[in-house]
Amino acid sequence: MAKSKEKLHARQLRKKGLSIKNIAQKLSVSPGSVSIWCSDIVLTKDQIKLLEKHMKDPHYGRRAIYLKSIRVDKEKRINSLYNKGIKSIANLSTRDLFIAGVALYWAEGFKKDKQIGFANSDPKMIIFFIYWLKRCFGITDDALKLRLAVNQNYINEISEIEIYWSNITNISLFNFQKPLIQKVTWKKQYENKDKYKGVLRIRVAKSLALLRQLTGMIEGLYLSLNSMKR
Repeated sequence: MAKSKEKLHARQLRKKGLSIKNIAQKLSVSPGSVSIWCSDIVLTKDQIKLLEKHMKDPHYGRRAIYLKSIRVDKEKRINSLYNKGIKSIANLSTRDLFIAGVALYWAEGFKKDKQIGFANSDPKMIIFFIYWLKRCFGITDDALKLRLAVNQNYINEISEIEIYWSNITNISLFNFQKPLIQKVTWKKQYENKDKYKGVLRIRVAKSLALLRQLTGMIEGLYLSLNSMKR
């Protein structure tokens, strides 16, 4: 009797266009049984198209559950590696901070100039750089000159963006110089346009001597590889 009910239910579901595997899952029976019970049922063209679409859809049925489990496992691995990376740095010593800042300047700082200069759009990098200047060289806020470089599409939002960077750096708007407008037309349309905050340029007034010293620090960083290779 139970089999008769399952067969009847299976046939009803099949006539609605459900797949053999889907029906078998719902009724907790084998796909083979469902296939026999429903062998005489002819699906409409629309039902066949829908089944074919589901077969290709990675978000349908067990495949969706499987892919979700993969994503969850991937996120766990990524978070584990991320936290492992944080722990590997732990607390920076003053010496660690000094070396890290020299390496950062080597990569992103202005070298061919008469002032120490740095430009970036990453708020965390900007905060790190300013802290490095203050902690390792005693640079004060009044020596810092900030300038916003922004695309012409955001010319009406300059004031808001400058306030954003003022809050990020905790440096007064009086330290900001006339913004640089980049007259370039973007061909590509970007998502999350509200997140665009331009590029912040930081210069240190009367820092030629320190810049020359910093150039030597960068060279010293490179030359120190020789002692490590011994």
